[in-house]
Amino acid sequence: MPNDPALNADKCIFMEASQGDKGVHNTSNPWWLSPDIKLTGPISGLDKADPGHDNTVDVTFHMQAAILNECILPPGTESISAEFWVGNPSLAMTPDNPASTKMIDSIGSPIPADGASVTKTFVWNPPTGLDPADPQSSGHKCLIARCYPDPLIPSTTSFFVPDDQHVAQHNICIVPCGGPGAARRPGPCGFEVATLNPDRERAQKALLRAVVDLHPSKFVERVVLERLKGTHGFKRLATRPPQGFSFELRDFPRAEVTDNTKPGCLGLLLGGKDRRGYDAQIEFKPGQFTRFSFIADLSGAELGDAYIFHLRQIGADKRDQGGLTIVMVAV
Repeated sequence: MPNDPALNADKCIFMEASQGDKGVHNTSNPWWLSPDIKLTGPISGLDKADPGHDNTVDVTFHMQAAILNECILPPGTESISAEFWVGNPSLAMTPDNPASTKMIDSIGSPIPADGASVTKTFVWNPPTGLDPADPQSSGHKCLIARCYPDPLIPSTTSFFVPDDQHVAQHNICIVPCGGPGAARRPGPCGFEVATLNPDRERAQKALLRAVVDLHPSKFVERVVLERLKGTHGFKRLATRPPQGFSFELRDFPRAEVTDNTKPGCLGLLLGGKDRRGYDAQIEFKPGQFTRFSFIADLSGAELGDAYIFHLRQIGADKRDQGGLTIVMVAV
């Protein structure tokens, strides 16, 4: 997705999608694991919300060094605005659909020095008793932040992830699967994911893709292991693929599916034994919001194995519209 035209006047403020990218978001990597957004629930820990308690959210933004790119803030800039949005585990997310996201707060911050990084801490106390479908409900949360000079007004209909340097997304969920001995018996582990058509006016084709990551980059490995520290029963990252994985698309019974997750698939023969993936081509109605299940068969796994799955939504223009990392742990 292109940059937000309402923020194009600024080339100075940026957020990173991966450590050290300087605001140039590389979409070949899991760009939705931004280190510049961090939610900590006082009871549940990283990436989870605890209703009725003060949850802290740290949002970091950076100022380009003027000497590097002649960075000049838009005329009239007096401060930097920082926004924090929350949603349930999701792929594509938009600011104009209350089922998708909720803006928790927006605060101003003094203009940083050249090349400086600034972290603002939000205190978020989610209401208790909310429906699980509410973006502020308990459990795993997907997070979006936008930071920009205060004279500018960002889009009210799109976050323009992953390309816009003013926006970052942090979407990762740790899912314990089964119970004592469950990994030794055939059976699926499921997790519900939300997504939508970001275009409210037109129907749109999209590709939903899941891949298992058996050779994570150092950045992905660091992010995942930090969150697995508190997971009871975790022992190691899996090095062998699971028996299979798929989507359960209740709203799209005619989805065109390509399943390269099982031994003997042609895609595996062409791409190597570790390149296992599952694709589903769907067609959204205008603005359609949907939920689907991601299912993985962990039978045959060793107890304590953790499987990293990256899910993507790719538009008809071949650009990413959303992403989510799910880590399933056989316990």
